[in-house]
Amino acid sequence: MRFWHITIVALIVASVAAGQEYGQPDRDMPGDEMIQKYLARQTQKIHDRFMKDVESAEDWEKLRPRYKDEYFHMLGLWPMPAKTPLKATVTGMLKRDGYVVDMLHYQSRPRLYVTANLYRPAKVKEGEHLPAVLYVCGHSPRGRNGNKTAYQSHGIWFARHGYISLVLDTLQMGEIAAIHHGTYREGRWWWHSRGYTSAGVECLNGIRGIDYLISRPDVDPERIAVTGISGGGAATFWIAAADERVAVAVPVSGMADL
Repeated sequence: MRFWHITIVALIVASVAAGQEYGQPDRDMPGDEMIQKYLARQTQKIHDRFMKDVESAEDWEKLRPRYKDEYFHMLGLWPMPAKTPLKATVTGMLKRDGYVVDMLHYQSRPRLYVTANLYRPAKVKEGEHLPAVLYVCGHSPRGRNGNKTAYQSHGIWFARHGYISLVLDTLQMGEIAAIHHGTYREGRWWWHSRGYTSAGVECLNGIRGIDYLISRPDVDPERIAVTGISGGGAATFWIAAADERVAVAVPVSGMADL
């Protein structure tokens, strides 16, 4: 009998400790606030131990594959989807003062269409390989022609200064519209339960955009940059961390850190 008394006391103590871990002392707090506090504590724990095992460049090189796998897991891209044919198609062309615009789409996965505009200098020497900029747009819906139209001046600037610039429509905010902020405005928390985040698809679309750029004979594959503003700044972080072909990344007003 004494054994069972001790066992019961031990279980009570353990349950109290577990309750503290999961926010149970705040019994008068609404459930959603309890969950938020618990998640905040877990986030802080992850932050506190992050990179504790990296003290040198050698440590980083050894651990980088593991961190990269964790990163792809968070994006819902592990294992990374197979690279299927892009089927890049130019649907129209505009010739302007000093630059040309190719209106195109490609498929980052079968039937996952990415609409884009490619800006290039009007005059390119035969055999010349130009630096290229993948430009990822922010969260600025602009109707039937896609949110890439809000950033035309940037693509034009790059083309007039000797760059090839591929300006991508943001997922679900381009010519093919759908719900983008599902967990932000629509309460579709089951997206995470299914391993889906629009950030992962945007990252994949960017990686495949780089595939398209380096497939072009006028692009130097060693000089690939990524940039974007706001949501495009965030996507710049994601793509640069995922794809080692990115030589330069310039995130603008996207987030404080990765």
